[in-house]
Amino acid sequence: MRTLFATALVLLACGCADRSSRPSGAGAPPSIPGGPDPIVLRVTRDGGSMTAARYPALDTVVWRSAARVPALARIIAFGPDDGYLAAIDTAGAPVRVDLRIGSVTTVRTDTVTAVSSADGGSIYGLTTRGEITRFTPSGGDWRFTPSLPAQALYAQADGSLIVAGAKGDRAIVWRVRPPQQTLSDSVSFAIGGEERALRQSLSETAGSVGDRVFFGGNELVAAVRTRDLGKALEVDMGDPVRAIAATPSGDRLFVSLDGEDVLRVVDRFEEGVTGKIALPGEARDLRMDPMGRVLLVRGNADSVFVVSLASDDVIGVVRSEWRGDLPLVLPDAAIAVTRGPDVVFAHPATLADMRVITGGAATFWHTMRWNGFRPRAAGLDQPVQFRTSAPRDSADLPDSLRQPAESTTTRSAVRADSAGPAAAVSSQFTVSFAAILDEKQARALATRIRVDGQSPRITTSERAGKTLYRVVLGPFPSRAEAERVGKASGQSYWIFEGAP
Repeated sequence: MRTLFATALVLLACGCADRSSRPSGAGAPPSIPGGPDPIVLRVTRDGGSMTAARYPALDTVVWRSAARVPALARIIAFGPDDGYLAAIDTAGAPVRVDLRIGSVTTVRTDTVTAVSSADGGSIYGLTTRGEITRFTPSGGDWRFTPSLPAQALYAQADGSLIVAGAKGDRAIVWRVRPPQQTLSDSVSFAIGGEERALRQSLSETAGSVGDRVFFGGNELVAAVRTRDLGKALEVDMGDPVRAIAATPSGDRLFVSLDGEDVLRVVDRFEEGVTGKIALPGEARDLRMDPMGRVLLVRGNADSVFVVSLASDDVIGVVRSEWRGDLPLVLPDAAIAVTRGPDVVFAHPATLADMRVITGGAATFWHTMRWNGFRPRAAGLDQPVQFRTSAPRDSADLPDSLRQPAESTTTRSAVRADSAGPAAAVSSQFTVSFAAILDEKQARALATRIRVDGQSPRITTSERAGKTLYRVVLGPFPSRAEAERVGKASGQSYWIFEGAP
């Protein structure tokens, strides 16, 4: 499968301690950039318990899932605020792993051909029946059948969904705002060629980065702005597009064409091809380093070309099977490749062997940066609650973490790196959808709204001797988060500072 885009990467491997070796003469060890902890998650390729380690200490487990994770095909997204990891398994079913409490949810009601998520929590899928559906932590809560068959979809941070499809020789891009059942914006590109070939090209080359959604169709590379769905790029490449990879900033696109051993570099500011990179062979697929240091290019057989994005030159060639997870670039820029039953870490500059993980090829690998596994204050009787998290269902918690049945009070949220009681929130923001005199109307409106698995609640106040029923969600820790929730609702709303 020639997918190409990376969100934050996560290393998944086995829960047992790694038996690894460090060959001498590999050059100076690379360094890990500062920031959140470099985390390695592990799970065997046929499924099992997922564990976490802090890279490069792969033999020290800091977390283990409470449930079994199915055999994974690829990671879709990770939401650091809530600790949700979204994936798709080898049977085509969406999977959500809650890294806070260790629960695993797999949706077997639908087999999906395309999947997207902006936060790991809400997962959007294109089913084999042509429907677009959303899976939230509380279950599937929205379905939409577009009038035009869709091939690619990309969830946005504001709760909307960008969808791409084909009609005749044109590519159509439109926006949907769940839970609405209508298309709100659209833009089209004249691509040329047969509709069937265009649909396949869209499903294999479309991607999203920053404020752009891009795709290849026939000989065209195109992009749209997600904020207004305006055309941002339209470049004729001269030959059929095979794969596209974007830098993390989205400023440059690397494009491979059918049958060519050259990469074309498209600059979004120049709106055209600004360079070429000669390769040792034909480029069959592309995989971007999430930190934008190198680009991995799939060649013929088991060859992988390593391209430096600092110089736009080929560093060299490594040998590896091309899988949904490997090869990949690790937090220190070392390159993890398969070698028979083992995984080898290659030096980012010399490509010399740095470390061998014996039996590592039997596990699914990926990596991410997150501080959520840091120790929390002693005495907490529930998992860490992050700023935007909805309370977890206690039925999902391990026995040792469940609150007593008689407890109905939601406890204060505590940051993962807190060493003491939770700090008081200095400011909060609430989303209000309506203030109505009729309680029945207020409750009817509340049942129609659902964002991130939550429905609004009803609060009351007295005004001029009458009861006013307010439909509200929140409070939220920032105005930006409140705005996101308001937009995601698809309803009219306003925001006020403070708790309701």
